[in-house]
Amino acid sequence: MNCIKGRIVPAVLLLGPVLTFTAPVQAQNSVTASARPAISVLDSTKEQDGLVGSVRRVKTETARIEIKDGHPVEGPAQLVEVTTYGIKGDRIENTSYPLPGSLAGKEEYKYDERGNITEMTLRDDRGAILSREAYAYEFDKFGNWTKMTTSLVVFENGELKREPTEVTYRTVTYYFDDNVAKAVEEPPKELKSVSVPEPVLAEVKETEILRVEYDEVAASAPEIGKIPPPLVLTKPEPPKPVNSAMDLYETGRSRFEAGDVKGAIDAYLQSIKIESGSAEVFLNLGHAYLKLEKNNDAIKAFKQSLKLNPDQPETQYGLGVASFRRGQFQEAIDAFKKAVTLEPKMAKAHYGLTLAYQELGQSQGVIDHYRILERLDKNLARKVALTFPQYNFSCRQVRGCP
Repeated sequence: MNCIKGRIVPAVLLLGPVLTFTAPVQAQNSVTASARPAISVLDSTKEQDGLVGSVRRVKTETARIEIKDGHPVEGPAQLVEVTTYGIKGDRIENTSYPLPGSLAGKEEYKYDERGNITEMTLRDDRGAILSREAYAYEFDKFGNWTKMTTSLVVFENGELKREPTEVTYRTVTYYFDDNVAKAVEEPPKELKSVSVPEPVLAEVKETEILRVEYDEVAASAPEIGKIPPPLVLTKPEPPKPVNSAMDLYETGRSRFEAGDVKGAIDAYLQSIKIESGSAEVFLNLGHAYLKLEKNNDAIKAFKQSLKLNPDQPETQYGLGVASFRRGQFQEAIDAFKKAVTLEPKMAKAHYGLTLAYQELGQSQGVIDHYRILERLDKNLARKVALTFPQYNFSCRQVRGCP
């Protein structure tokens, strides 16, 4: 995750297809990147980080915006994170440079259809609003955001306005695949038209191979020597229909990676009509429903996947995410527990347990899984500490201070 000032750059949002509380970039102090300790987090994939397509590397930089002479001016850029992904999408290298922390409080988020944060409201312990920020994005042709502008929401002269405070840039590098090839290929050359006499065209039938007979054209031409050879026009063959369950499943995955989530769901459902015994197809269908925040449909898909394969930790995790979103916190806890039983080092499931336990007021559960996160993922442990400042994680409750 992209940690900035103790928070996270927007990627895939809370209960994503990945359970991650992400928060926006905050204005920086004059701390240089070289003075900040580097942190490496490899327990993630490009999909979990909210990226689509054949992403190889993401470089994130941020710069503070100041108003000078009435105009916004960007300050020097600071390196935030460089992450490299393998061909299959897993993180193979990651270095991030956390920036100083921001004001503590409870953060509430609004999201767009892509799963990016559009607005964050900061409240104090009593629920009173402290501040509000808004975020605007620019995307590349593959659907990944490359620029995010953070603005402070203010009230001036009787209306709400946005004052830009920070800009974040992402340089996204892709592996060369079919989608990249289509994006960079040259446009097709213009084809020259062939003129055919109208009387001949009138006799053409749509379902026939079109042929202009040499003798017919020669008979109507004044000079036989100028008659071209016989002209044959054939209709192109229609594309072969995709009719195997595996082909439809692969089509769904390709569409999902390209950002066409609804198209992916259609392909998965067609695959299931042909072959309904694949736990993996139902698992991916559940993740797609999560992306569109169709939590009821996601729960049905995950449960069907578990009937076919009850030993898949990712499916239990997805079920926990969907249940949490619906406010079914005990069901979320049960699913997350099964996920960490199957995969004890699944940090995101331990993180989900801290959130679900907090919703049910079970503070000991929050503390227990915070301790586990301290071993598995320092970054997620820090997020828990910032999200729930009411717990003194650094002292008696965690380490037994005197």
